Amino acid sequence: MNAIEIAEEAAELEQKGEESTESIRTDSFSLEVMRFEPGDEDPMHAHAEEEIYHVDSGAGKINIEGDITPVSAGDVIHLEPGTDHQFLEFEDELVMSVLYAPAKGANQ
Repeated sequence: MNAIEIAEEAAELEQKGEESTESIRTDSFSLEVMRFEPGDEDPMHAHAEEEIYHVDSGAGKINIEGDITPVSAGDVIHLEPGTDHQFLEFEDELVMSVLYAPAKGANQ
């Protein structure tokens, strides 16, 4: 069994000044914890893997191929492989759990 505490992972990211950390990895999926603050930039990008984002805390917006949608704690976003996206306009600290399937980088 693998278990993590999202708030602890986010606090560690803040302390290190980092944006993300891979918390769990198996052959079939990987889980990252991501953290953004107001003023941070997330460039438009896509991944080869399917992605599921769970907003753990905070608020901001996501740009999915030009469609901008507000996101806040409790929201879940699913992206197909190759979908261009970026997070922006962080109102406060935005913390998310991101599930990649298969594991991030496995399709490269």
